Amino acid sequence: MSDLENLFDSHTHNFDTKNRGIVQLSKSSFDQLPAFFSFGIHPKESETDLLETAKICEELSLKQGFLAIGEIGLDNRYDNFQEQEERYVFQLKLAARFNKPVILHSVNSWDRCRFLHEKNAPATTLIYHGFNKASIIGHVLDYPKSVISIGESILSNPQLQTAIKLIPLDRLLLETDTGEGELIATYRMIAEIKSLSLHSLIEQLNQNAKRIFKYE
Repeated sequence: MSDLENLFDSHTHNFDTKNRGIVQLSKSSFDQLPAFFSFGIHPKESETDLLETAKICEELSLKQGFLAIGEIGLDNRYDNFQEQEERYVFQLKLAARFNKPVILHSVNSWDRCRFLHEKNAPATTLIYHGFNKASIIGHVLDYPKSVISIGESILSNPQLQTAIKLIPLDRLLLETDTGEGELIATYRMIAEIKSLSLHSLIEQLNQNAKRIFKYE
């Protein structure tokens, strides 16, 4: 397998991805399960049956490719913050129950996300997906259960390019999310910043993915 075929994408909404990665499921996508996938209720979704969510996770837990709960979390751009917290806590408990890492969506809410994770699912890994806020990188890394996942924003964010030097390699993942760019461009940027060969970076992040998501 070539390096390009070996890229791991920690979070994508693209069912047609050519990378090995974790595809975010929606309720309408259960008939076409990808090799690896996650499921969770996004903070912006205002009407959710939590018991149905639990039932879905129960059914998905029987599938080998179910690797994470997410994306879930808190986002202060939406008015339904109390509902968001209720859903987030409920799904954190599901992550603890099924022993799955959490793919976190957090907008201006890291401290609360961390507090609730530590209280409700402390044994699970908390993957801060789509991380692009360089100013809080120290706060995120202070939480030993956190892992940071970077997307294509690294290509155009000088502050993030500087801050990423602080992230230990064993706490780093890369992703495409909803982006349209090629994942290899993100890998190449990180390799350059970290003064690594592309091959070495790919090998390290694949080891991270296997450790965090527990797949073969």
